[in-house]
Amino acid sequence: MSLTATVFLACFITGLGLALFRNPIYGLYTYIAVFYLDAPSRWWGQGLPDLRWSQLAAIVTAVAMLRLKPDPARPSWHKSFPAAFLVAYSTWLWIQSPWALDPALHFECAFIFTKYIIVYYMVYRLIDRPELARDFLLAHVIGCFYLGLIALGTDAPGGRLDGVGGPGIDDSNTLGMHAAAIAVVSAMLIFALRDWRRYLAILSAPLILNMVVKTGSRGAFLALFMGGLTIFALRPRENTRLFYGLAIVGVLAFGVVASDTFWARMQTIESAVKQDENIDNSAEGRIVQMKAGVHMFAAHPLGVGHRGFAVLSPAYLDPIYLDQTGARSSHNTFISTLVEQGLPGAILFALLWLWVCKCCLLARRWAMLKRPLMHVSLMTAVCGGLVVVFIGGQFADFLKSEVQIWLLALLASLRAMPTIAAGPVTQKVVGQP
Repeated sequence: MSLTATVFLACFITGLGLALFRNPIYGLYTYIAVFYLDAPSRWWGQGLPDLRWSQLAAIVTAVAMLRLKPDPARPSWHKSFPAAFLVAYSTWLWIQSPWALDPALHFECAFIFTKYIIVYYMVYRLIDRPELARDFLLAHVIGCFYLGLIALGTDAPGGRLDGVGGPGIDDSNTLGMHAAAIAVVSAMLIFALRDWRRYLAILSAPLILNMVVKTGSRGAFLALFMGGLTIFALRPRENTRLFYGLAIVGVLAFGVVASDTFWARMQTIESAVKQDENIDNSAEGRIVQMKAGVHMFAAHPLGVGHRGFAVLSPAYLDPIYLDQTGARSSHNTFISTLVEQGLPGAILFALLWLWVCKCCLLARRWAMLKRPLMHVSLMTAVCGGLVVVFIGGQFADFLKSEVQIWLLALLASLRAMPTIAAGPVTQKVVGQP
């Protein structure tokens, strides 16, 4: 076992020990660290025990949280809309199991969403103050900074960066979306913070943007653009000049790291919109897949289970749109939900994003009312990150993307926090960092 692996294992055990005997929040941060470090896929991880690191961290943290007393000042976690969505969606996935076309992958999806209920609970219950929300977001910025360092020394053949991210973000499209969401978050942290955390966010931003560029994902690029517009619309009204200055610096930084290959790939977006003869197969294929998805839904209104779109695709798509396996997955999160979870899943999905829209309007109202800068900035950051996930989901299937679970839980928690003017929330566990 390498020295790095030994240090990782020692830190992992220490983090879980602190969660059990001091404060559960250490378990949450251990979970985040495991997600980004992804020891099994790193060279230094060879020789480590074959454990489900993130699952173990989640279970230990959940057990440690049993000693937390309910906070009467905040609504219970299960009363928040995203929690109701996760419970209902997970239940429907298990109900679908008998008729799922791909039972193994459907079981995996149902299991993941059940785990996400635990993850949501952890974030909502433990991140109960603006200062903790700030540090929680900064932890993800640091995680993407680490991935950005790896990406910096990794070749991206054809302008597509694969195999760099951790579990669930190892393909270029998902990694690009994830990095774009955290890039938007880091932009608001730079604006809102005043201490060493600001400089850490500034240092991380170029590497995160470079990672978005190296993925070559058109969806991530459009999502990043829309996320930027979102934080512009919802931004706090204090320090407007600083915000504009940071925005200009961010655009210039993106222009510096963007390569000719990246811009050439982005130009295919315009071709897709105009339906030019030069449209590339992947862009055209997405349009065809959306149409096929509508026909699949009409034939299977209750859905066909996770990855059922791929199973049905040979019967609905021309062979030129299929991959080397003779199938094709959907490249649109809503279409995937519509086909695979049917009408119940589509309704739940639509209601969830309507709730996010409502939160965006609330964030704008807070900004206009000049609520505390930190609270408004955090709401803006999370809303901007979720907009990135939604827009990116129009170009790829991000149904199981974990970043949206973190952001949804944090958004619900921010809404439930007492106003900062009322004073900090009373500590419930000794040793709160």
